Amino acid sequence: MAVYRIYLVHDDGRLEPDASFYCTTDEEAVIKLHPPRRADIRAELWQGGRFIAAAGHRQASRPQRPTIHG
Repeated sequence: MAVYRIYLVHDDGRLEPDASFYCTTDEEAVIKLHPPRRADIRAELWQGGRFIAAAGHRQASRPQRPTIHG
């Protein structure tokens, strides 16, 4: 099991810790990632220093579904 963390990234550059949890796979962790309700914030999922996925889009008019990277 690995520790995953979700951070909220604001348009003004602020980084806000949101959640920390254990999962066995990246796919399991992505299920816990949801787009923020505000269009000026993006949620990012990280496992250590490895970027996993993002949900929502900064400066977007509507939230997007989570996508897995790398």
